[in-house]
Amino acid sequence: MEQVKKIGQLCRQHYEKLILVFVLLLLAGAVWVLYGASQEESEKIQQMTEGYTKKAGSPIKPVNLLPFEAAMKTATNRPSLNYSGKHNLFSPVKWQQNRGGGGGVIKVQSGTEVGPSAMRIVSTSPLQLTVAFGRAALSGAEVSGYHILVTNELAVAARQRFITQFVGTGATNSQVFILSEVKGPLEAPTEMIAQLKDYNNEKISFAPQKHYVRTVGFEAELKYPVSGKVYSKLRKDSSLDIDGETYKVVDIAASKVVLSDDSNGKRHIIEQMVAP
Repeated sequence: MEQVKKIGQLCRQHYEKLILVFVLLLLAGAVWVLYGASQEESEKIQQMTEGYTKKAGSPIKPVNLLPFEAAMKTATNRPSLNYSGKHNLFSPVKWQQNRGGGGGVIKVQSGTEVGPSAMRIVSTSPLQLTVAFGRAALSGAEVSGYHILVTNELAVAARQRFITQFVGTGATNSQVFILSEVKGPLEAPTEMIAQLKDYNNEKISFAPQKHYVRTVGFEAELKYPVSGKVYSKLRKDSSLDIDGETYKVVDIAASKVVLSDDSNGKRHIIEQMVAP
């Protein structure tokens, strides 16, 4: 009995250790059972694949990544922005009301659609200086001088366009020319030699049946297609209004008209004719 009591007392003193040993034994048993079960499952899995053969077939094609690579290249190499070309970000297009030809608006892109650059030549006409023999002036039986008819279409004042000039040989107080020589009979000369007071003192010749004719300028007629307005009888130094801006004619040739902007002096050459 004493021995049993000692064992019971020993168990009471170390019951925690006994419980721990018991639990460890249970865990060891559980591990052993699970290991045996896993071995049985491995054998079953191996038995499931027995008797099957590998089926022949074409291999899987690799994925085509070219579209994705192209997209990545485009995304990493963005095109540069060009601000100097034809765009409307910093240079907006101007739309101007067309007052002629049915109204509407005009898209102004280059600047030549409106203003002096859009002007067209309708026609140009030469302006001439003509010197013609009139008649001899008699003082008794002697010839004292000559009446000469001068037509200057370039003159602005009407009284200067048609002049009957009386000249004597060597006289210097004439308006247009100085008569230097008379050939043939004085009352009916065959040729008269004179020197113009203008046009670089050009030496000229005329006779009773042969006039002296010189082109001294041009007169132009312009049309502004934007408004349909026609500018007639334009001469050098004439002024005209284009879309509220004032321009001056500085030169006219047979197929060219040059305009000058009064605000900045910029010149515009018009050479295009009105379409037939």
